[in-house]
Amino acid sequence: MNRATPIEMRKALEAVEIMKRAGLRFVPMPVLNEQDHQALAAQVQERLNTILAEVEG
Repeated sequence: MNRATPIEMRKALEAVEIMKRAGLRFVPMPVLNEQDHQALAAQVQERLNTILAEVEG
């Protein structure tokens, strides 16, 4: 297991706070490694884009 650095943890907590304020339901999920983190981050971005498109359209 690779522990998150303080900077990585702060960024993750900031993302949680943003989603919480927006009222978005989300699932916190641990990452396995950097490649997994990148894949999950890409999925988050895709989902946020989908939500934004629904709100705007």
